[in-house]
This record gives sequence, structure tokens and C-alpha cells, in this order.
Amino acid sequence: MDTSDEWLRTRTGIQSRRRLSPELSVLDLACEAAGNAVRSAGTDTVGGLVFATTTPERPCPAAAPEIAYRIGQGRIPAFDISAVCSGFLYTMASAGALITAGITDSVLVVAAEAYSRVVDPTDRSTAVLFGDGAGAVMLRAGPADEPGALLAYDLGSDGEGAELIRIPEPREQPSGERWFAMAGRKV
Repeated sequence: MDTSDEWLRTRTGIQSRRRLSPELSVLDLACEAAGNAVRSAGTDTVGGLVFATTTPERPCPAAAPEIAYRIGQGRIPAFDISAVCSGFLYTMASAGALITAGITDSVLVVAAEAYSRVVDPTDRSTAVLFGDGAGAVMLRAGPADEPGALLAYDLGSDGEGAELIRIPEPREQPSGERWFAMAGRKV
């Protein structure tokens, strides 16, 4: 790729990247992270599940209900959010709102990405930056002054730069290749 580990570290701060093995899916990553978060929370019951990804195995149906099923949570409220880099933050805000509204008293927040499946492995501007991974956290109702409480969010968006980061639509790529593309310097 005509780059070095030192170049990457000094310019991006990235020290390591992970790649999902071919036999695993983004759902496998999500389920492992979700199960770990539930165990870490010391519970076996989840009131809801919100999943953030932009690299789902399929666009429909949503993955969150399948994650809930695979980790033994049954038919809880579960939905996906696709907000790219800010997905985890939007997922946390949505989960917090479900709890604040009294819809449920706990929500499992899960985020997983498999960018190695959508990044052109020969593209130096993206392949060296993006990897695969997952994380999860269990949120529950509690007092606002409790350590770890979610206090406030400042969410926003800017659609003006929509063409700066994208995966082309199938009609734009007759060859069938739909690689993630990014105008790195502008981003």
C-alpha cells in the first residue's frame, strides 16, 4: 500500500485494525459484544435493544431483533440505526430516550461494523484506515446524579457533504463493485 505503520500512527493515531474472518458475520460480532455486555451488567434480562451499523449483512429485515433472539432475549423492542460514524452516539441517545419515556427500564446498545467487506483493499486512502469491530453497553434507569448517568446530548447533522463519504448505489456501479469511497482531506 506504499505506506508504513509509523506514517499511519503519526497521522491518524491508529495503532491496529481488525479484520473479520470470512466465516463470521457482522451479526456474529454484534452478538458476542451484546452477550458480553449483558453478562457484565450482571443481568439476564434486557428491556430493549438498539443496534448501530452501516455494514449489515442484508438491508432487510432489521438485524436488532435477530441479535435479541440469538442472545436469548426473545421479542423485546429492537431496531437498527444507520448513522455511520455517529451511529453509537445516536443509538445511545435513542436508548436513553426509551428509558426516559418509560417504555422500558433497560436497553442494550450494540454497534458493529465490518468495513473490510465494503472497503476496496487496494485503496490506500480507505483500506489502511477502516477495520471491523463491535461494542455494546447496557443502559438502565437510575438517578441523574449516579456515576455513569447519561446527562445530555448535542446531536446534529450536515447533509451538505453527503458526497464526501459514500458507498455507490448499484445503478452507479455497473461492474457490481460497490466500494466505500471517501474524500479524505475534505472529510
